[in-house]
Amino acid sequence: MAGDLLIGMMSGTSVDGIDAALVRFESAEQLQLIATRFTPFEDALRDDINRLAQHVGRLKPADYAALDRQLAEAYAEAAMALADEAGILMQDLRAIANHGQTVSHEPNIEQPYTLQLGDPQTIADICGATTIAQFRQADMAVGGQGAPLMPAFHHAMFARSSSATAILNIGGIANLTVLGEPVIGFDTGPGNTLMDQWIEQNESRRFDKNGEWAASGVVDEAALKLLLADPYFTQTAPKTTGTDVFSLAWVERTLGDLSQFKAPDLQATLLALTVESIAHEIERAQQTTELERICVCGGGASNHHLMNSLRKRLPELTIQTTDDLGIAADWLEAIGFAWLGYCRLEDIPGNLPSVTGAREAVVLGEVFEPHGGFEANARPV
Repeated sequence: MAGDLLIGMMSGTSVDGIDAALVRFESAEQLQLIATRFTPFEDALRDDINRLAQHVGRLKPADYAALDRQLAEAYAEAAMALADEAGILMQDLRAIANHGQTVSHEPNIEQPYTLQLGDPQTIADICGATTIAQFRQADMAVGGQGAPLMPAFHHAMFARSSSATAILNIGGIANLTVLGEPVIGFDTGPGNTLMDQWIEQNESRRFDKNGEWAASGVVDEAALKLLLADPYFTQTAPKTTGTDVFSLAWVERTLGDLSQFKAPDLQATLLALTVESIAHEIERAQQTTELERICVCGGGASNHHLMNSLRKRLPELTIQTTDDLGIAADWLEAIGFAWLGYCRLEDIPGNLPSVTGAREAVVLGEVFEPHGGFEANARPV
């Protein structure tokens, strides 16, 4: 079949593992999802990522360098495993496009920066394939926040569906894309991250399946009001945030000793925080854009209690998943980074200044070519 094959990879703020998607492109507007694979992070690697993200600036450069290499090897193995399962060779790929693992993102300081780990040159050399990475830096170089990047992809894929649609990605952090003119997009605040951290601390589970633990608790309205008083929730776009901001340490600073709460009640309250912060931003968007439906993607789309709570909170809107628009909710971001990689190779701008606040639209990503002497699908000696 004709078309360019790319693998897109994403490991997000939930820090659960690597989503990889094999995508065939006819153009930037025409693509086909061929195969997918999820590779969970080993516990030790996941712990290292969380430790670095929570202690930025207090660790040795060697800690970052070691994790940069470890993650690169994990990404390379995930890409090769997906290719093997799909029955293709690395030389059949036009490129691998990898977001990397964000450990720090500071767009609003005097010297703004963003840091994603997973050395792309190592990925290129292990896989024997062109690798595209470092997507956020070009947007920041022209005054943008460097995030969110998915709204440009959402616009390319879904704008023709309806201008009355918003795309809501609920990962560790939740972000919203409103497909109006102009397109707007921003992080609404915590998605799954606080719930994931709380259930892991109390129940030794990585996530709250279907929101069942949260559903067993009772929302503490006073605590919810305190959490919603954070200034981030009243900021206007463009704005971005991260798990380094919305952490259990933030919850404890806001509420005090967390042992005062029954654990399921705090989980219910954290879910309500996600719902209320999302609903607030949707209602604010409705002041300027007529919305009829919200299409949800990311891990939150599989949380039945969260989805039902959103429907109850926003009864006037149709709330569904992006599956209803033809793109699997679980794989949208991995597909989106494959799309950004394709745009880089075709010199197509990948940011939206109306979303990130950049001065202009620019091509995103840096290209890393494999060095000679390595066999495709094999680790270098």
